[in-house]
Amino acid sequence: MLTIVFDQNGGIRMKKIVFILSMVLIATICASPCMAKQKKVTYKYNASSKTLTVSGKYLKGKLPSKTGGYNQAARYKYQWSSLKGKVKKITLKKGVERIGHNAFGEFAKLNSVKFPNTLKKIDAYAFGSTPIYYVYLPDSVKYIGESAFDMDGEERGIVKLKLSRNLKSIGKAAFRQNKIKEVVIPSNVEKIGAHAFVECNNLKRIVIKSKKLKKVGSRAFADMGKDAVIYIPKERETEYRKMIEDSTAHAQIIAQ
Repeated sequence: MLTIVFDQNGGIRMKKIVFILSMVLIATICASPCMAKQKKVTYKYNASSKTLTVSGKYLKGKLPSKTGGYNQAARYKYQWSSLKGKVKKITLKKGVERIGHNAFGEFAKLNSVKFPNTLKKIDAYAFGSTPIYYVYLPDSVKYIGESAFDMDGEERGIVKLKLSRNLKSIGKAAFRQNKIKEVVIPSNVEKIGAHAFVECNNLKRIVIKSKKLKKVGSRAFADMGKDAVIYIPKERETEYRKMIEDSTAHAQIIAQ
């Protein structure tokens, strides 16, 4: 863009206007479609490697019927639901912040999931009845929903589990009936739901690092492995011992 100005002698000269306004205009025009593209949920399936790659901010499914509102028993429909009998690996792209209800539930052949460091929340039943071997959650995850990794009687399940350092809440039955051998409860956890680790028959060692625990639900650590030990912070021994004794039948509790 150009503008005409007069010099001291009355002559005419032209001067370039700084392009800031033009750039602002372009950015404004682009903003809406660009943001929409970033938030849109997309997926790609590689048949040869049996890998499902998903991107988007909130992986939200649709109710299979007009029940209205949230329904924890419903099997929500996703764009990739038809692939549940094929997928062995899932890669969630950077930018995914929330995995919706039952997003990958009953993916019978799934054994590996790559979680992005943008992930904040895993909703109920997100990976229910899914035989993932290893679960390493990034430190961005704060909430794990009800039955998120519940194996519900399946023979396989998680063998190794690493929880997020910034995790605040573990939902009801979140890891029920898995093959975990040991688990560390990070320092920011405030709540462990009922039945969270119930019937994890191989689980023999739990280290609770959090000093912020406010609630441990009923039978959260019931029916674990033989000679199971739960380590708790010595500073909160009395309070924690009472909470945990109500959640386990036979595990030994040691303050350290």
